[in-house]
Amino acid sequence: MRKTGLSILSAVFLLSLSACSDIEGGFVDTTATSLSGPEYHFEPESRAILEPLQLSSSRHPKVDMRASGGVYMLGVYQEGDTTRLGLFSSHNGGDTFDPPTPISGPTVNVSSHGENSPSLDFGTLREAYVLFEQITHGEDTDLMFARSLNTGYWFEKPYKITDKEVPSSNAFSSMRVAPNGDLWAAWLDSRDDPEQTTGKAAVYIARSTDRGESFGENIRLAPGVCPCCRPTFAFGDEGEVFVSWRQVYEGSIRDMAIATSRDGGETFEAPVRVADDNWHIEGCPHSGASIVYSGGRLYVAWYTAGSNAEPGVRFTWSDDAGRSFVPAVNASPGVRFANHPMLTRIEGGGVLLTFQGRALETESKWGPVSPFLVTVGDGGELSLPMQVPGNGGSISYPVLTADSQGAVFVAWTEATRQGNQIVMSRGATAVSTYP
Repeated sequence: MRKTGLSILSAVFLLSLSACSDIEGGFVDTTATSLSGPEYHFEPESRAILEPLQLSSSRHPKVDMRASGGVYMLGVYQEGDTTRLGLFSSHNGGDTFDPPTPISGPTVNVSSHGENSPSLDFGTLREAYVLFEQITHGEDTDLMFARSLNTGYWFEKPYKITDKEVPSSNAFSSMRVAPNGDLWAAWLDSRDDPEQTTGKAAVYIARSTDRGESFGENIRLAPGVCPCCRPTFAFGDEGEVFVSWRQVYEGSIRDMAIATSRDGGETFEAPVRVADDNWHIEGCPHSGASIVYSGGRLYVAWYTAGSNAEPGVRFTWSDDAGRSFVPAVNASPGVRFANHPMLTRIEGGGVLLTFQGRALETESKWGPVSPFLVTVGDGGELSLPMQVPGNGGSISYPVLTADSQGAVFVAWTEATRQGNQIVMSRGATAVSTYP
């Protein structure tokens, strides 16, 4: 495997730049300015979209769209006694999905739980890329990569991208494709502390510059991070590479941080603390940030219960390419137990946010966990959270994709009578005639 070197400009340390809100006693009122539109209209009922394929169970979807209109769903599914990973495609706007194109081998099991789930992204041509954890012995896993050069019709044999000689934990990975076609992978690794005596992990990254034929050297980007909060990427207009994670600061304070490379990934600057949440927690919340770059602005959404504020999803942005961030606002007003945010960029411009939570309007404070959708305006304004129609059961880990014609697809895992199933709801703007 060909190696490509990266170097880190500086190590992680306490950050000089941050954003925070003033606290005047009680919960901080950080609700964002409400945005009036655009409004999305969803189907009356969501659907367990893979049930017609007679799969005994499916879970942890990742959804994406291509310019051709194809809808692609990465999902973990059960095949006999084997937990497999496959790509499901729809060429009729999500009405039906074809049987899966297998990605993992027929005799190995895929490890997927919570935010430690597979990643999907598409290249600049016809490439489809997947990153996932494969069980080797007992609870040990290998971080595996697979690619398709024909938009997912078939995948090459997966290979391991970690280069460590002594086995250790590697989990909570993510993968994104940069505008120049480079692939970037990030994950949490315990190779520096194999016995996990500190309760912390390190963020490691690796890059492929040959369309996934190989990955280069594994580089430690940040030590002392929260061990179960997934790191992730975004990319700027000038070749910037942004990486986010939850840093553990002195006193077991666990706040979000972002490091930026301004030379295409060759070096990274010291990380910037996104917000002074000052969330003290003796344990890992299993909730990473979501970041996306659109219109010259870097957006960030994450979960926190710090700063004497109401726990929930926070939202901020940077207009100077990650050097500083505006004061964070509450993106989940009116939603209890909001968590696991995901941002997505709409092709042609615009940003959407989804997360899970319980609606306050229900008669019981313990109504089902539902997916919610928030629209981000050009000025950073947020719409009030809109509950996406479900089936009445509790859901987990919603994801979404959208196109330039006003269509949005939200998918999640939901427990049904047939077991866990991937469920999807389709929406469209009022002015859209698609799907």
